[in-house]
Amino acid sequence: MKKVILYEPSIGSDNFGDQIIVDSVKYALSGYLSDAFTIEMSTHNPLSWRYLRYIHRTPVTQKIVCGSNLIVGKLNSLIHMRQWALSASTIRQAGPCVFIGVGSQQYNQKINAYTRSAYQYLFNKDYLHSVRDSYTEQALKSIGIHNVVNTACPTMWSLTEEKCASIPTSKASTVVFTLTDYKQDKNRDEKLISCLKRNYKNVWFWVQGNGDAAYFQTLQRTEGIKLLKPNLESYNDFLLNQDTDFVGTRLHGGMRAMQMGRRTIIIAIDNRATELQKDFGIPVIQESDIDQLDDMICGKWETRIELPTDNIRAFMEQFTY
Repeated sequence: MKKVILYEPSIGSDNFGDQIIVDSVKYALSGYLSDAFTIEMSTHNPLSWRYLRYIHRTPVTQKIVCGSNLIVGKLNSLIHMRQWALSASTIRQAGPCVFIGVGSQQYNQKINAYTRSAYQYLFNKDYLHSVRDSYTEQALKSIGIHNVVNTACPTMWSLTEEKCASIPTSKASTVVFTLTDYKQDKNRDEKLISCLKRNYKNVWFWVQGNGDAAYFQTLQRTEGIKLLKPNLESYNDFLLNQDTDFVGTRLHGGMRAMQMGRRTIIIAIDNRATELQKDFGIPVIQESDIDQLDDMICGKWETRIELPTDNIRAFMEQFTY
């Protein structure tokens, strides 16, 4: 019997985007995990070295790390509690692992000697690892980890040419949007809200992160906007049953919308959406170009995503046994 430890970000998370990532990873690995005894552990909560020792009382077949912004310049469980809360006492027990869909936390991270040594141990030398963009790929290769391939984010793997062709090319009468509490910009976001109210008959707001609702309440021009229930099930149901567009600053809210066949515009506020647009052509507008959002909403365009299918296949072939 296979025994798998799945380190994943949705446990203890305050961001439903993590759940969207994990859903996609589990779907991709469903065949491999179907006959495995799988133990899921959070990448947000600090690991207990005593519990890890207990888990390892019987052999572990594989350790897999799921997605999100895990790659940092200075690995520190206090500073990076939103990433992977590892300490010097737990790194040796946590790894070595296979990473799937991981990315850099931010631009211009200089990886220090301690973090380089930790990553060189954590990234299993006998396996190929999946990163979400070429920026992260180059960051890891710069510290001697060369067994990595750029597969895009696992949330994108179902966005085939056929799937993208089914996404509408013109705007709907309804839109659902998101905001990001930890990247607040009232000028940008009030422009976003005004633009959506100009161009759509029905405007809905979905709370993806824990602080988004409180931030929404501080903004002007929100009258008449309807609120979805703050859970992923309500969002999924809305996307499934409403003829709606998605526009917003939450990357994975947009990914779920595209998975559901909805026309999507992601407003890039950090490196993640920017790099995924560069590499694969996801529908993105930079926050500095927010004044051009009207034109993108009202224009007619096709969703075209260039998936790195050879890299995805090479990575997934490791999980066919």
